[in-house]
Amino acid sequence: MKKILPALAVLGAFSAAAHAQTTVTMYGVIDTAIRYTNNQVTSNHTLGSQTAMMGGAFQGSRVGFKGSEDLGGGTYAVFLLENGFLSNNGGFDQQGQLFGRQAYVGLKDTSLGELYIGRQSGIAANILGSYDPLWSGNFTENSWSCALYGIRFDNTLKYTKSFGPFTAKLQYSVGEQAGDTSIGATTGGALSYTQGPLSIGGVYQQSKDAHSAQLKVAGLGGTYIAGPVTLYLQYFNAARDPGFAKAASNSGGALANTTMLSNAGNTLKRTDGVWTAGVLYQVAPAVGLTVGYMNDTIKNVSSAGDSGRMSTLYALADYNLSKRTDVYIEIDRTSLAGGEIQDRNGIMPFAGASLGAGMPNAASTRNGVGIGLRTRF
Repeated sequence: MKKILPALAVLGAFSAAAHAQTTVTMYGVIDTAIRYTNNQVTSNHTLGSQTAMMGGAFQGSRVGFKGSEDLGGGTYAVFLLENGFLSNNGGFDQQGQLFGRQAYVGLKDTSLGELYIGRQSGIAANILGSYDPLWSGNFTENSWSCALYGIRFDNTLKYTKSFGPFTAKLQYSVGEQAGDTSIGATTGGALSYTQGPLSIGGVYQQSKDAHSAQLKVAGLGGTYIAGPVTLYLQYFNAARDPGFAKAASNSGGALANTTMLSNAGNTLKRTDGVWTAGVLYQVAPAVGLTVGYMNDTIKNVSSAGDSGRMSTLYALADYNLSKRTDVYIEIDRTSLAGGEIQDRNGIMPFAGASLGAGMPNAASTRNGVGIGLRTRF
């Protein structure tokens, strides 16, 4: 009996140590707003104002699980499962996928870097999002630029490695289409530099649809922190081959489940040159003010070869009730010009917020205001 008790004690110690090396965390965000906008398309194809409850200005609501297991020698097995949901009605977001925001497993090594496998954000979203005043907001009008490069990709391998102040990222999203491994695939690379108050980065990303038409995205961005002020600036160019299109959501086709603007029906290459500038001013520990401006200069909106422009100016005041919960008010004004108003090919100017594009009485502006509450856990 005297020999058994020490043995049990040692076994219990090893069990506790093993348990301490594995962590699983549940987390989430709920961001909900009441929002008023004008010039929305009504059911009888006219324009009218709308008041709606919807996801908030900052972030899509989510609940997630992430874990890490220490394998020894500085290597960890990691995973992340993140569900996106609509906080106003409880429904699934992201095409109805259970873990539509992210779902991946990977290895993380202090010397060799990180390799993640599964559904995850693309590197254009990683880089350009980090140089956006709202980290690519959540109202359509303050986040439409994301649809020009795509946010999340199924079947993705992503590798990240840091070298001092430099961080490199590589992405390969498997197309999974029979007969041609390049169909539906997305590849890309990014490099960023962060030292003190300055951060800059660049990215190149390329996607191929079911008919080998391509989307090519190249972008640069940066931030600079000066006391309570953070400055943001970025530019990217997105070029879509004639007819470029993604497959329908949940179809299993090329680029399905990727939020990405198409160029279907256009016999010309469409190019979007987008620059974003903004500033965050932390007035006090609990109060932040953000102002941002996005502008897209477009060539070949349609097969007619017309040019167009789309821009949004927004401002947001945020008050922290605690470390986890804040309230805010956001206002914005979006403008369309040239071919973006007429939208002759039926290409929605920004992810469905069309201002009645293509209608005889199509509007050229939309104003919006939202009041929201966000909590994180």
